[in-house]
Amino acid sequence: MKWRKKKVNVNDIMKGILISFFFFPIICTVTGQTVQMVQDSQNIQVMLEAMSKAWNMHDAKSYSMAFSEEADFTDVLGMSVFGRKAIQALYEKSFAGGFKNSSLNITSKKIRYITNDILAVDAWWEMKDAQLPDGKEVPFGKGLASLLMTRDGNQWLILIMHNMNLPGL
Repeated sequence: MKWRKKKVNVNDIMKGILISFFFFPIICTVTGQTVQMVQDSQNIQVMLEAMSKAWNMHDAKSYSMAFSEEADFTDVLGMSVFGRKAIQALYEKSFAGGFKNSSLNITSKKIRYITNDILAVDAWWEMKDAQLPDGKEVPFGKGLASLLMTRDGNQWLILIMHNMNLPGL
C-alpha cells in the first residue's frame, strides 16, 4: 500500500478554528458547565482528597481544616459539634479510639450550586477497619456525607456536614 501525502488546505484549518470558537460557548451552555464550575469541582475534589488523606493519617488538625470556623458537624451516630476547634477535638478523640486503624476513601461526589458562593455537595465514602464505641469491629462500611459549603476567597469550606451510614450497600 502506498501512502500519499495530502495537501493541507489552510482555509479548511481556519474554518475549523472559527467553528470551534463559535461552538465552544454553546457546548458549555448546553452542558451547563462554566469555566468557574469546572474549577470549583476540581477544587472540591482536591479538598475531599486532602480530607481523606488526613483521615488515613489520623491527623485531626488537617482533617478539620476543611471546615469553616463556624461549622456545624453531625456524625453517623447523631452527635453534633459546633466550630472547627470542636470538630478537631472530636476527631482527636476518635482517631485515638475507634478510628485509630480506619481508612477512608471518597468514592464519588455530586455538586449542586445554590448560589455562586454556596454549594450542596454529596460525597459518598467507604471506610475500613473501624470500631464501634462498644469495641465491636466494623471491617467495612459505606456512607454519605452531605455538605453545605461556602466560598472563602479561592477555597471552599464546609459550613454544615451531616454524615450517615448507608447500610446494605
